[in-house]
Amino acid sequence: MTAVAGTRVAVPAPKPVRVRGGRRAMLALARVEARRLLLHPLVVVASVAYLALVLWPSGESEDAYPVLQDIDRETQMGQLLLGLAVMIAVNLAVLRSHRRGTDAYFGVLVLSPWRRTVAHVLSVLPTVLVGALIVVGQFTAAALKPGAVGHASVFELAAGPLLILLPAAVGVLLGRVVRSAFVAPLASVAFLAVTVVFVAGSGSAAWLRGMALVVFDEGARPLPSDLLGRPAGWHALYLLALAVLVAAGAVLVSGGRTRAVRATALGALGAVVTAVVLQGTAPSDAVREAREVATRDPAKVQDCERHGATTYCAFLEFTPWTDEWARVTDKVRSLAGDPATTRPLTVRQKVAALDGPSGTTAISPAAPGESTVTTAWGGERELEFAASVARGLVVGDERYRGAYCDARGVLMVWLAVRATRDGEAMFEKTGEGFNSPGVIQAPATAIALRGRELAVLQRLLAEPQGEVERRVKASWKELSAPGTTTDRAAALLGVTAPAETADDREYQCA
Repeated sequence: MTAVAGTRVAVPAPKPVRVRGGRRAMLALARVEARRLLLHPLVVVASVAYLALVLWPSGESEDAYPVLQDIDRETQMGQLLLGLAVMIAVNLAVLRSHRRGTDAYFGVLVLSPWRRTVAHVLSVLPTVLVGALIVVGQFTAAALKPGAVGHASVFELAAGPLLILLPAAVGVLLGRVVRSAFVAPLASVAFLAVTVVFVAGSGSAAWLRGMALVVFDEGARPLPSDLLGRPAGWHALYLLALAVLVAAGAVLVSGGRTRAVRATALGALGAVVTAVVLQGTAPSDAVREAREVATRDPAKVQDCERHGATTYCAFLEFTPWTDEWARVTDKVRSLAGDPATTRPLTVRQKVAALDGPSGTTAISPAAPGESTVTTAWGGERELEFAASVARGLVVGDERYRGAYCDARGVLMVWLAVRATRDGEAMFEKTGEGFNSPGVIQAPATAIALRGRELAVLQRLLAEPQGEVERRVKASWKELSAPGTTTDRAAALLGVTAPAETADDREYQCA
């Protein structure tokens, strides 16, 4: 036998083998992982806790009068917490084979690593759907309440489920980049920390705040929906595009460098940048102008309706509350004496909208002959409004000049407390909240009593109310006069006034 030295035998290159059934196997794996994810203890606990918070009655009277443009935003934080639980659970699912030492066996299976990654990404979609159903249920329950007003944003509601999708995609990516089960919990802490930092920095640029997962705008009172100026659509696009970008990144890291995956990643990156830039343009000039008008000259954009001697002017969305305002106003008038029972009065709804929904600027006092009502209602808001109406009938304006150290203060607070459902308990609760037992935080400016006037009021509330009402009506003209002293008011109403103390003398009196 002879051999030819140095001769190489040419071996043809193997043809690429296309594995059949890869897509079908990928979807089958996604279904299995989706079921395991829905039943994961962490996801179950988070879902139950979330539902408990949504369904548990708060006991707050204000909840009976929801403003829907605030309710849509309130759904988002619970969704984010559920999303963080899903992120940890799906990360553990991705790392399952690594923890159990079975990575080597996947080399002989139909699915390639990048297809398994796609399967894990798809497995979170049923959980996202569950989150969407919770959002729909939560919002629908609020919208069906008889006192609900306003208009919600579809994009604000859509942001909730996206706050589950994005952290879940991050969990898949972390599982492909770092082989440690401790990374996802640390990432959840980072998510919350970044959110809190951006929320705390509400004075920063709009585009920078928009990069936070949840953009909070929590002012003192709700605003009409056309004054919000939130870039809800762009923020929803930002969350969706970022989730797609992270998911595409996880597939690329796993070896799925196909043309479609690269194009998806580039398209998502472009959408993220576009959304961030356009979020920085909010609010528009038209919204800024509308805020200016609504704050400084609300009469131009309000609808007015007359009930007896009172005219109620409100922003269009809030006109269904007119009957509630009339109920309180009529009760105050029924307790007053002539001519206050028929004195013309305008109840005007006011907002402080110049700084948008994050603004905490106080509402400016109404013009003489007007009383202020805000965009919140129920509970303590009723007491505050009753105090505003009482001041309109007794004093005639809302300018703050100091504490009321005479009969007018006792009279106004007595009217407000008696005209409000559970007024005495509400007045006591309000005083405890502000550590000022003689103060009602009326819509525009507070009504403050010294300890002496407060003592007279408390003695009046302990008397038979029918007799007190008769005396108020009989002595209305003198009680509502600026010069009537507290001692004289107590004598007219059948009680005694305590002596003036050193603390009483420290007050600036109106």
